Amino acid sequence: MNEPISAGLKAYVEENQETLVKLLDTLCRIPSPSNHEERRAQFIKDWFEKEGCKGAYIDSALNVIYPFHCEEQKNLVAFTAHTDTVFPDTEPFDVVYDGDIMRCPGVGDNTANVAILMLLASYFTKSGMIPKQGILFVADSGEEGLGNLKGVRQLMKDYEGKIAELVAIDGSYDSIVNEAVGSLRYRVGVHTDAGH
Repeated sequence: MNEPISAGLKAYVEENQETLVKLLDTLCRIPSPSNHEERRAQFIKDWFEKEGCKGAYIDSALNVIYPFHCEEQKNLVAFTAHTDTVFPDTEPFDVVYDGDIMRCPGVGDNTANVAILMLLASYFTKSGMIPKQGILFVADSGEEGLGNLKGVRQLMKDYEGKIAELVAIDGSYDSIVNEAVGSLRYRVGVHTDAGH
């Protein structure tokens, strides 16, 4: 990252800590179990539009996609953060503050990263930056369990042959995995005699 971009981004991060916390608090209170991300997706799309992120849309898999300078480009970079949680609740959660710690189901996996992705998209838009490669900012759906990666699968289908790099922002780990990872699915059957 060149120095002017780096310095501007660092200043933006420092200036928007309170905005990030408020955004994260709001997102946490919008239920988003796998395959039922409609409400959170609509909030994200509306937020993008208010921030000037023109062209953001919700696809058939409930991904929220904001194409940034993607016209006529084939080597796109996709930044993704999944909107669904493992918690099946469709009622709003409470957010509990314990000093500097925010506690809420799904806050670290992966709501915090969705909020960061949204602010990053806003920064790129408002700074007037023109990247060398088009960028897809994607709040993707169906990452957890029975969601079976439906959001990323749909993204790769819709942008087939156009995405050169994909960066998935997930969890709160302090490491980077720079190779493809996979998911294993097991079907378990139990057969037994009838009776009590």
